[in-house]
This record gives sequence, C-alpha cells and structure tokens, in this order.
Amino acid sequence: MKRIGTLLTIFLVAFSAVNGEAASKKRARRKNLKPITHPVVLWSRTLAETEDPEQKKVAAFKLSQYSQPIYQDSVISTLLNCLKDPDEQIRILCAKAMGRAGNQSKKSSIRSALLETFKSDPSLRETLVRTFTTRADDSKEVQGALLEALNKSSDAHETLALLTYFYECGEGVRPDPFVAVFNKSDNERIKRWAIKVLAEHGSGENAVVELLASCAESQDTPLALTCLSGLQSQSRKDSSRTWAALEKTIESSDPDMLIATIDVLNVLPERVNSPMTKRLIEIIAETDDGELVDKAVLALGVCGDESQGLVETLQRLLGDTKQPESTKIHAALVLGKQAGMYADASREALNGCVKSSRSQSLKTACQLGSQELVARSKNGGRLPASSNNLGKSKPKS
Repeated sequence: MKRIGTLLTIFLVAFSAVNGEAASKKRARRKNLKPITHPVVLWSRTLAETEDPEQKKVAAFKLSQYSQPIYQDSVISTLLNCLKDPDEQIRILCAKAMGRAGNQSKKSSIRSALLETFKSDPSLRETLVRTFTTRADDSKEVQGALLEALNKSSDAHETLALLTYFYECGEGVRPDPFVAVFNKSDNERIKRWAIKVLAEHGSGENAVVELLASCAESQDTPLALTCLSGLQSQSRKDSSRTWAALEKTIESSDPDMLIATIDVLNVLPERVNSPMTKRLIEIIAETDDGELVDKAVLALGVCGDESQGLVETLQRLLGDTKQPESTKIHAALVLGKQAGMYADASREALNGCVKSSRSQSLKTACQLGSQELVARSKNGGRLPASSNNLGKSKPKS
C-alpha cells in the first residue's frame, strides 16, 4: 500500500508539472499575439509613412480598388492628404478611393474637401466627377459646381463624365444646359448622353420634346434610337412635333427603329392618323417578327382611322390559327374600338372567336371587343369625342 501511495504521488506531481507548462506556454502566446489590423489601415499607413514611390503607388492602388465602405478616420485623413501628393497618379488613385470613404456624419466635410480640390486641381477634375457619381452626391453644391464645369468644358472625356454624373444624380436640374451641350457638340457619344440625361430628368418641357423629336430623325441609328427612347418617356402630352417625327421614323426599314417608333406611339394619347395607320398595316403584312406585329396591332388602337383595310387586317389576324394568342387578344380588343363602320362582319368574327376559342383569356378579350363594338355602334360608329381628328384623318359619316 505504501508503494502504491508513492507512485500515485509521483504521478500527480508529474501531471501538475505538464499542465503548468502548457498553461505557461498558452499565456506566453497570448502575450505575444498582435492585434488583427484591417487591411485598409495597413495600406493607409504605408501610403502615409513610406518613402518608396512604388510602395506608395501600390498602397494607393489597393485603396482605390477596395469595394467596401471606408469608415476609419485615419484612412480618410490619409486619403484627403494624399490628394495633394506631388505624384499625379497617386492623387488620381486617392481621389478614386474617396468614392467609398466616410459615413453619413462625415458626408458634408468630405464633400467640402473634394469640392475644394475639384476647383483647385484640374488634373483631378474628371476623376472627382466620377467620385461624386460613386458617392451619389446630388447636393445643390455639387450640382452647381459640376454644371458650371459642364458649361465650360471642352474636353470630351470630362464632358462624358459630367453627363454620366447628371444622368445618375441630376434630379431637379433644369434641362437647358444639356440641350446646349447637345446642340454645340459634334461628338455622337456626347449627344447620346445629353439625350439620356434629358430623357431621365426632363419633365416634358417643350424644348426637350422638340429636341428629342428632331434628333429622332437623325441618320445615325444609335442616336435616333436613343432619342426615340427619350420621346417615349417625355411625350406625356399630345405633341404635334412628336407625331410629325414618328410619321418619318415609321418609314424606316430597320426593325429596331420600327419597334422604338411604335413604343413611343403606344404611350401617346389616342389620335386618328391615317398615314400612320396605313404604314402599320403594311408592317403587319410584311413582317414575320411576332413582337413587331404585336406592337403594331396595339398601335392601331392609338392612331387607327377605322378604315376598311384596318378592320380587315384585324379580322384576318383574329382568324389566323398561326398567330400567337397575344396577337389575337390584342386584335380582338382593338377591333372592338376600330370596327364601328364595319360592325356586322366584325361582330360575327368576335362572336365566332368567343364560341371557338379554347383559351379563356382570348375568349374574354373577344367578349370585351364585342361589348365595345356594341357600345360604339350605338354612337353611330364614331370614336368618342375625346379623340382628335387631324386634317389627314379619314372623314367619318
């Protein structure tokens, strides 16, 4: 028993020694462990402290590529100081990094510092415009400074950067400066971006609609398409200038131009237009493009003149088993609006559609078309008084 007790004592002493040594090593590791430092802080320290130009450029580049918000005060301070660095490339990289720097509480002070640099350092102007765009800074101070720069700019790259800013952050800015940029520039990219800004932030002003309608007739297809897209968003009222432009662009043989033209037509108030009706009927007869046919049928509901050719076209589409259901639905609805002068045959076609259609959606459309036709027939086959008949319109008896 005495021997067993001795062995047990030796074992306990040895075990305690091992545990004590492990605990000592663990405490030592904790003591020597360095705190984890955020990478942007490390890059910022390198940028601020190193004398090596290449290391400084690498640090500035890494900060400029960092995609997350930079909120550390020390890093923001370093970046602002870096905007005065003798090396232009480093200044540009730091200006780019400022796009994601700061939080809401620092927004005003950072804006002031960036605007001061924008006014004093021409080499950073284009980069700082992009920085303001990244920061989504649409404050009056920034808008005012950048509008002044746009009016004076003669550099294409800077002008494009400024137009991009106003496209993203131009809410509330008057359209006049962008109309002026469009009119004075020969650069097609600048013209297209000026149109994008007007389309995005215009409010249907006469000058804007006039410009969009005019440039929609351009021989430069990309520019014309951009202008047509702008017309679609800006033509909130019945503009004779818009209709005149569409009568020209609808004659195009380019499918993209035709679709863009018809898209604009489909957002305009209803207005009888016989030349447009005739051209839409031609497009429906000539094309195999289902999307184009679908849009053209809808457009007949906007500008249709209730002519025999129009009604026969819609009846043919409604009875054509090869046509997609969406086209037949649109044909049924438009037929109800446009067939007042040829009501009997159209009513027969619509009622036949109700009986034969297996699709509930198409059956409902034909029922609605038939009801519309009956209602209009009681009005003598005329369009409602709210529709405007042009001098070119087909006279109605």
